[in-house]
Amino acid sequence: MSVLGVAEVAAELGVSPRRVRQMLADGGLAGERVGRGWVVESKQLRRVGHSRPAVGRPWSPASAWAVLALADGEDPDLSPVERSRARRRLALGLERVAGRLASRADRRWFYVHPGVLDRLGAGCEVVRTGISAVAEHGVDLVVTHGFEGYVRASDLGGLEDRFGLDDQSVRPNVLLRVVDDSVWPFQPGQVAAGRAVVAVDLVESEEPRSRRAGVDLANLK
Repeated sequence: MSVLGVAEVAAELGVSPRRVRQMLADGGLAGERVGRGWVVESKQLRRVGHSRPAVGRPWSPASAWAVLALADGEDPDLSPVERSRARRRLALGLERVAGRLASRADRRWFYVHPGVLDRLGAGCEVVRTGISAVAEHGVDLVVTHGFEGYVRASDLGGLEDRFGLDDQSVRPNVLLRVVDDSVWPFQPGQVAAGRAVVAVDLVESEEPRSRRAGVDLANLK
């Protein structure tokens, strides 16, 4: 029997060790406790991999944000060639290209005390998205816990210190999508992401109701 540790599983699946620990805790990945760590049979990785649709190579962060800007009816500063390429990509449909947009941000999971969630979402550094922005877009999805938002890379450290964000928890309740400052797409004072961005973020969810809500939102004209 071939077994792997958390770091090896993370490398095989292309996710963070923290995400692997969450999958093990939630039952999304079968493993066995050995002391304070986990081991996973290699055949379990094949099952997880087969459950996910294959996607092409992710587009660059700038290209991903260009596609999302056009999807939200914005007028990004693009050259004629870049605009034409973004339009062709968008024509494929947001749901189909969601995997190619993954490079737009680095997904970081954290845990904070539930009483802190509202304050985290009210900060000017964070733009709400996914389950935390469903109300702005009329999505029929009731969410009672957790938070999702976008943050500039340069602001992340301050948020971690101010709110005590814990990136080692096996049951995180905060998903921050960290965007490089050079491609930050949101306007000053913007509190929630646009429809296309929220739709793609929901489609990425591992929770079936959120994925369905994202697909429905992505298909709205």
